[in-house]
Amino acid sequence: MNGSTDQVVGAVFRALTQRGHEDVERAVVDAYAAADEGVVADREGLSRTMFVELLDALDRHLGSEEQVDVLTAAVERLVDRFATVIDAAPVAICAVDTDGVVQLWNPAAERTFGRGRSSMLGRPFAAVWAEEDDTITLDACLDRLHDGERIVGADARHRRPDGSLLDTRVWAAPLAEEGIAGAAFVVLDVTERRGRRQRLAVLNRVLRHNIRNDVNVAAGHLDRLAERLPDDDPSLRIVRDRLDGILELSDTARRIERVADADRTDTVTFDLADVLTDCIERLRRTHPDAEIHVTLPERAPVVGHELLPHAFENVLENAIEHNDAHHPHVAVDLTPPERDGSRFVVRITDDGPGLPPVERQVLRTAEETQLSHSTGLGLWLTNWIVRGSSGRVDVDGADDGTTVVIELPASPRNTAGDVSASS
Repeated sequence: MNGSTDQVVGAVFRALTQRGHEDVERAVVDAYAAADEGVVADREGLSRTMFVELLDALDRHLGSEEQVDVLTAAVERLVDRFATVIDAAPVAICAVDTDGVVQLWNPAAERTFGRGRSSMLGRPFAAVWAEEDDTITLDACLDRLHDGERIVGADARHRRPDGSLLDTRVWAAPLAEEGIAGAAFVVLDVTERRGRRQRLAVLNRVLRHNIRNDVNVAAGHLDRLAERLPDDDPSLRIVRDRLDGILELSDTARRIERVADADRTDTVTFDLADVLTDCIERLRRTHPDAEIHVTLPERAPVVGHELLPHAFENVLENAIEHNDAHHPHVAVDLTPPERDGSRFVVRITDDGPGLPPVERQVLRTAEETQLSHSTGLGLWLTNWIVRGSSGRVDVDGADDGTTVVIELPASPRNTAGDVSASS
C-alpha cells in the first residue's frame, strides 16, 4: 500500500477494533478478497481502493456520530504518533510557512540551534541561517521548494545565539496544500564531523609527505652504504624491505583518506569477473609458484566504491604472502545472485596458517580493543571499502586455512552469464 494511505487505513482499523465495529472491518476485508488481481498487483491502486471501500463501509454501517468518533480517534492517533516521532528525532526538524516563518521546532532543533521553541515559533527561520558564499541560502532553498523541488543534503551554515557558526547539511521538502503551503526542514549538525575530517586530512597529508621525503633520503644513503657491503648482506635486504613497507603504509593511508572522503552515493559499476581476473593475473606473475583455482561467471556487474579492486587485491595478496608453503593454494569462487537475490558472493579460500583472531575481528566488525590491535592497515582498508560499497565481509579462519567471504550488491541491470571455471 501507499505509505501515508496505509497508515490512515491502519489507524481507522485500530479505532474500529477498539470500538467493536467488527461488521465494518469484515466488509472491508470482504472487499479486499473480491478485488481484481490487477488491482491487488498495483500497490498504489490497491491502497486507494481499500481507502474508498473503508469510507463506503463506514457510511453504510455507522451513523454520523459514530463515524465522527472513529475518524477523530484515528486522526488523534496519527497526530500523536507524528508528534512523538518529531520530538524523539535526534536531528533538528523545522517547518515554515510560505514566508519562511517557523511553525514547528522540535527539541533537537532547540539543542542544535541553542534557541527554545517559544522563542522561534512565529519568527523567521532566517534568524538562525548564516548567509555564506559557499553554502546554500534560505532564500535559495525556499525558491527551489516553491518550484516543487526537494533539497537533499545541501551544505549550509547556521548561527547560534553566541554568534558561533554551525556547519550543517539540510534536507527539505515542500508542504503542499492547494499549492505550496510551506516547507519542512531536517538539519544535521556536521560541525564536529567536518572539523575532524579536515584535521585528519591535514595530518594525513603532512605525515605522508614527510614520510615519503624521509624514506627517499634514507634510501639514498642506503644506496651509498650498499657500495661498501656485499650484495647478499642481510642487513641491506631488511632495511630495504622496511623502507618499502613504510612507503606501502603511506600509500594505504592515502587510500583510506579517499574512502573517508567519499560520498556513499558516489559509486562505480564494475564487472567483478574482470576485476578478479585482473587481480589473479597479476598474482600469477608475481607469485608463479602459487596455485590459484578460479570459478567465475562470464559477467558480474556490481556497484561499489572506486577503490573496490584494491580490496580484492589486498585479500588475495594476504592469502599468498602469509602462506609459508612452497606452493600456496588459493581458490576464488564468485557466485551470482540467486533468482530472487540481489548480491554477488565472492569466496577466497587459502591453505595458509589461518588468520589470527584479531585480524578476523577487523574484517568482521572493524573494531579493536586496547588489548588487541591489528598489525596493519590493509585489512581495515578492505573492510572500509567493502562497507563503503554497501557490502559485507565475513571470515572463517582455522589452522589449515582461511576463507574470506565478500558480498556486494549487484548492479540494477545485472545480467550475469554462465559460470566458467579455470585453474
